[in-house]
Amino acid sequence: MARKFTAREVIARSYPSWDYAMADRLIAWLDHCGYEIVEKKQEHDAAASPADQLEPMISAC
Repeated sequence: MARKFTAREVIARSYPSWDYAMADRLIAWLDHCGYEIVEKKQEHDAAASPADQLEPMISAC
């Protein structure tokens, strides 16, 4: 199972030496501007083939 990173960790790792202070400032600025960081929903259907996601076809025969 892959390790899950928090939003703070993902932002911090984009700066040299994992700058958590800068990540905190960026998250605070986004919050101040009205943005919200939300967790992505995990889709269990991701492994399903695209053919399974198509709408069902009705045969007229």
